[in-house]
Amino acid sequence: MLSALQWADGQPEIRIIIQSGEGRFFSTGMELSDLDATSAKMSFTPGSEFHTLNKLLICSKKILIAAVNGPAAGYGVSSLALFDLVYAVPDAYFFTPFVKWGMTAEGASSFSFPRLMGYQKAAALFLAGDRFSAQEAERAGLVTKILPGENFLADVIGIAERIARSPPGALRATKELMRQPLRQSLLDANDRECAVLQNERAGSEEYREAIKQFQIDQDRKRKAKSRL
Repeated sequence: MLSALQWADGQPEIRIIIQSGEGRFFSTGMELSDLDATSAKMSFTPGSEFHTLNKLLICSKKILIAAVNGPAAGYGVSSLALFDLVYAVPDAYFFTPFVKWGMTAEGASSFSFPRLMGYQKAAALFLAGDRFSAQEAERAGLVTKILPGENFLADVIGIAERIARSPPGALRATKELMRQPLRQSLLDANDRECAVLQNERAGSEEYREAIKQFQIDQDRKRKAKSRL
């Protein structure tokens, strides 16, 4: 994802970037099936791929559109506030089980979500682990608009094509006027979150115990299915 965004962000002729998912899901969150492999790959330090990805989304001059084609979990939710426009299918839902897995908010969402939807709604997602329907996410301001599932991506591309017909200088200037007052706060939130994830949460005992329990639960479900 980072490589693709870096390439697109560096192409002057590209004005709009659309991100969507493949298959039934927009995102399924972090890979939890292999604890040791997952822990070994995690890095949140400045200059890491994760820290750089968030910074790119915050600083990009392109119009960023998220096309949420199905359920979204984890970073697929927390990063949505860094996009300019977010469209979702009616049966999409959104959840961020960070606390459940011994982790914390990411993608600058500890700043962007309370600002966007209010502290209590953000706490419902992050602290209580509530699941938001597409309709709830739209009311909270996380989703721009819900579009029909049929021809969903084509409809989003149609919106992007309409926007792309606007004068490019006016697009860039208007986005910059809206983003500039928030950019440093978002960058600071990314720095804070990544520092906590790197120094306190990633590989912590709470995290490892939560993932072990997840794996036990998954094994139990697989065995139950095999007996049916």
